[in-house]
Amino acid sequence: MKKLSPKQQAFVDAYAGNGTEAARIAGYKGNENTLCSMGKENLRKPHIWAAIQARNAGKKASTIATREERQQFWTSFVRDEELDPSARLRASELLGKSQCDFIEKKEIMGKDGAPLSIVAALLDEIDGATRGIDNND
Repeated sequence: MKKLSPKQQAFVDAYAGNGTEAARIAGYKGNENTLCSMGKENLRKPHIWAAIQARNAGKKASTIATREERQQFWTSFVRDEELDPSARLRASELLGKSQCDFIEKKEIMGKDGAPLSIVAALLDEIDGATRGIDNND
């Protein structure tokens, strides 16, 4: 990978989702438009983007529980007989949802049970688009 300049490394270190702010913190000079352009330019450079991704990979790995870790956590609650049964039941429900053991179905209706206006508009558009099509082929 291409070596980062000190200013590019400062940009990588400062980047937290806002390229303009990272450019400002890293010491790039100019007005808001110039800093915005520098931030965008830096984010388009593959070696800078790779350095940001590598930096973030370490942070995410240590701060966000994986699916397996969450399932192990909930399983420990389910199996702990000293816990309140309602806590164990809730953990069981969350564990089941995480493993897609059941599906929640929600029906959304408009006022007085009518279809939502966007749904009605889409249905009208589909109906208009299919008019004149011979379905007897």
